[in-house]
Amino acid sequence: MTQARALWMTSILVFACGGDDDGGGDVDGSAVGIDGSVASDGSVTSDGSVASDGGWGMLPDGGCAQVMCQGHLYQCGNCEDDDGDGLIDWADPNCLGPCDNNEAGFDLQIPGGDAQPCALDCYFDQDEGRGNDMCLWDHRCDPLEPDRSPLCRHSDPPPPQATCPSTQTAQCAEVCGPLTPNGCDCFGCCNLPSGGDRWVFIGTRNAAGQGTCNIDTMNDDTACRPCTPVAACLNDCGPCELCLGRTTLPPECFPDDGGVPPGERCEEGGQACGLPDDPPCPSGHYCITGCCQLFG
Repeated sequence: MTQARALWMTSILVFACGGDDDGGGDVDGSAVGIDGSVASDGSVTSDGSVASDGGWGMLPDGGCAQVMCQGHLYQCGNCEDDDGDGLIDWADPNCLGPCDNNEAGFDLQIPGGDAQPCALDCYFDQDEGRGNDMCLWDHRCDPLEPDRSPLCRHSDPPPPQATCPSTQTAQCAEVCGPLTPNGCDCFGCCNLPSGGDRWVFIGTRNAAGQGTCNIDTMNDDTACRPCTPVAACLNDCGPCELCLGRTTLPPECFPDDGGVPPGERCEEGGQACGLPDDPPCPSGHYCITGCCQLFG
């Protein structure tokens, strides 16, 4: 995990205490109850609840805790199964964090987010402006042309108006870092499938402007256009880290069933989440690809 992660971010407001029983539900696809809790065997009772294993958050009933993004409550923070796949918020592999209004895909679908055709800022936050994060990149810098619109075609050299810096600012790391999933750069270029050499722009849209990249289409070069990751703001995915597209860890990460040392899953001793035996994230935290991140 190379991207520095800040413990505080002004653009996120926690509506209630965040976190989850196992870091976001049963990320391998087991059943999720309507109260947001998950049974270890995936079973759901007739009333929609499941056997308690700690609950999603720190709420008294172990239920799900809503998380707001810049004063807005979006699909991936509202404690509802918006796309009807049985997975809620953190448990849905298409959810990228609280600043995501689309449980069915990686296109955020929030007003003003990632709206510029070529110039990019932090992909994973609420807004299109660079002023709060100072992350700078342009699709015209990338010879793989992840955005195929005529305005964003690559040239060598790129046009003067294209910003292609070799480094990113400390402000970019501090603001966008906590929102960037393992396996992605801060502009939405992610390693899918995880562990290979293929990188795709998760914000790929078709000619009608509709997002086409999701967990089910991630191997389709048309639905998820190839891209070149920006190394200056890359949050890579270590062999024993959960990341976008990787919801389980290989056996070698559990020597003698002792589990993965927290330092190998989250930097600087951060609390790991996302696996069945992980404790709930503390109040005010949101589980993003295996690590509890503080958003309030």
